[in-house]
Amino acid sequence: MPRPVLLLILSLATAGAAVTALETASRAQAQARVPLLNAPAGTASPAPPWRNANWLNTDHALTLSELKGRVVLLNFWVFTCSNCTNTVPSLVDFDRKYRDQGLTLIGIHTPEFPPYAGEHDRGNVERALRKYGIEYPNAQDNDSKTWNLYGIRYWPSFVLIDKHGNIRYEGYGEFHLNDGSYGTWDKRIRELLAE
Repeated sequence: MPRPVLLLILSLATAGAAVTALETASRAQAQARVPLLNAPAGTASPAPPWRNANWLNTDHALTLSELKGRVVLLNFWVFTCSNCTNTVPSLVDFDRKYRDQGLTLIGIHTPEFPPYAGEHDRGNVERALRKYGIEYPNAQDNDSKTWNLYGIRYWPSFVLIDKHGNIRYEGYGEFHLNDGSYGTWDKRIRELLAE
């Protein structure tokens, strides 16, 4: 076989192996991140304290330390993401069902596009909250600091924090009222409320 053909075959084989390795690593990372939904009981790590200054639907900037004793569900979202807005009815339902039982649902509104796209604008976020009937607190994460602090990679993403300030479950992706994923999150919320 001529040398240039052999080099081409070796290059293609190497590139193929590299792509397969990257896909496998990426898949493993995603699986490791999502189900903490399926993590064994007792799996927990301390939630890092966020420091967002701009908030909507609350009279002050909420802190993790002031929420000790409550279960906290963080929802990383952006109002231009259809997967995010399709999930909002489930989150509004969780807020209505469990707020008085000890759940604090917090939206972490993290823009995807540059500021000129309008996602950073407080007025646009306020309009989206009204449009979707969101009454729970929302932090503007325009600099993505909270997104990065929690290692988030996808919209929407969720982090469920127990009464002691520990992350117990994480996941991402769209879900709908009363589907299987909704049921899983509902069960996890009830589990942590009962502790």
